[in-house]
Amino acid sequence: MATRAGASDDVFAEVLRAARAMESQGWLPPQRWVDLAVVLLLSGFEDAEVAELAGLPADISGWVTEPLVQGLYDRYAVTPVVSVDSAVETIAALLAADLRARPANVTAPMIRLLAKLAPPEFSSPLANQCFGAEEYLDCECVAEVDSSWEVELEARPGPAIPDELVMALAAELRSTLPAQQPPHSH
Repeated sequence: MATRAGASDDVFAEVLRAARAMESQGWLPPQRWVDLAVVLLLSGFEDAEVAELAGLPADISGWVTEPLVQGLYDRYAVTPVVSVDSAVETIAALLAADLRARPANVTAPMIRLLAKLAPPEFSSPLANQCFGAEEYLDCECVAEVDSSWEVELEARPGPAIPDELVMALAAELRSTLPAQQPPHSH
């Protein structure tokens, strides 16, 4: 089991549950496991699979990472994500925590991020709602996005994991946010 001074295996299992949700939606590719493992080690989580993942090259394939990751999932009893809805809800909580740890420079970052989770299946009502609203965030047309909804999204309680791990998990999806406020169009 992973050990960390002052933290339990429950925290590590929570990291893995969030990782599994990100992975199920295509936002934690094999190469990101290397980065996550490095942050886990630097955060004091000691585990043989984590150490092995951290030592892999950045261009590694899933053929190498999958058995290590599956070993972690099995040992910490992290079950497969049951539904797209539960994965999106887990990711939404993770992204809300990420935005509290490091605010974004654009309006409605939660809507922008969650909209990326809708395609290609469009099977999550929350992601679909964000996908539909995203088009109107930067336009000067009649349609407007309710700003209280964004506040509600950002207020979601995050997972009980350290900020540095939240940021490592959210990095791939977070990288899709514009660096600055897009110009108004339409």
